[in-house]
Amino acid sequence: MSRIITLTANPALDVSVETDEVLPNQKLRCDHPQIDPGGGGVNVARAAKRLGSEVLAIFPAGGAFGEALTSLIEKEGIACRAISVEGPTRIAFTAHDRASNNEYRFGLPGVELGDSELAALLAALGSETRKGDYVVGSGSLPPKTPADFWARAAAIAKAKGARFVLDTTSGEKEALYEGLFLLRKNKQELSTIAGRVLRWPDEAASFARDFVQTHKLEKLVLTHGGDGGMIASKSGCVTAPSIPVTVASAVGAGDSMVAGLVVSLMRGDDDDTALRWGLAAAAATLMTPGTTLFDAAEVTRLSDDALLFSKEDAAAPYKPKV
Repeated sequence: MSRIITLTANPALDVSVETDEVLPNQKLRCDHPQIDPGGGGVNVARAAKRLGSEVLAIFPAGGAFGEALTSLIEKEGIACRAISVEGPTRIAFTAHDRASNNEYRFGLPGVELGDSELAALLAALGSETRKGDYVVGSGSLPPKTPADFWARAAAIAKAKGARFVLDTTSGEKEALYEGLFLLRKNKQELSTIAGRVLRWPDEAASFARDFVQTHKLEKLVLTHGGDGGMIASKSGCVTAPSIPVTVASAVGAGDSMVAGLVVSLMRGDDDDTALRWGLAAAAATLMTPGTTLFDAAEVTRLSDDALLFSKEDAAAPYKPKV
C-alpha cells in the first residue's frame, strides 16, 4: 500500500496554554496546558493518520524534548523514523488570551544540524520511499541548513517513483529547479513570490496558472484565509470558498490543509474534491483549541457541507452538529 511519508527537518514539541490576559512585565497564571508533537511534516502525518492513510514520519530528535516528541508521535500510532541528533529538539509555545480572544505564537529557531545528520535524514527517506508514495516536505529548516535540502529530498522521491509535495518558506526555489508535484503557499507567501499584492481570486488565479506553466511543477495550491483556496495545474484552475467556522486556534490548520489535500489526491480524487477536502480539514482544526488537531468525523461533515456554501451565504459561523 502506498504511504504518505513526511520529512520534517525542524520538528518541535508544541506547548499551548490559556491565560486570562496577556500583560507586559507580569507573571501570567496559565491553565489548560497541552503538549503535542509538532512541526510541519509531523502535523501532516498526524492529520493524514486521522484521515485513514498509512503514514511514516521522518524527523530528527535530540535531547529530552526529542525523546518526548518521539514518544508522543508513537502514542498516536504513527510509524516513525527518528534520527538521533546531538542538539536538543526545539519547543514552540502558544498562549491564548481569553480577554482579547487573541492567540500568541512563539517559535524557536531550532539547532543547527550537522552534515552527517542531514545526510541521515535523506538516507532514511531514500530507504523508506517506494513507487506510488507521496512524500511531504513541510516546515522550516534549521539554522544554516543548505538551501538545496528540499531539492535533494525531491530528487530522492522522484528517483523512487514517488510524488513530492512541499510546504515551506525555505529552499523552495532550489526545489522548483529539481521539480515538484505540488507546492503550497498561503496569502502572505503568495505576495512574496509574486513581488506584489495580488487581488483574489482573479489576479491570484492568473499568476498561479502562469507559475505552473513556467516551473517544473504539476500543481500550485494557494490558500487565502477567509477567502478560500485554489489549485492551479496545467489543465486549469479550481477555486473554493473557505468554510466559515468559529475559530479556537490556528495551530496546525495549514498542515491539516496539506494532509487533507494529499489524502484526497492519493485516493484518486480530482482537484476540486481535493481542495474541498483540504479546506474542510483546515476548518476542522481551526475549531479545536490549542495544539489539538481535528476530529476526522468533523472533516467529513464539513467537506459535505462545503458544497452548500458560497461567498454570499457564508456570513454566519458554521455550527458543528452534536
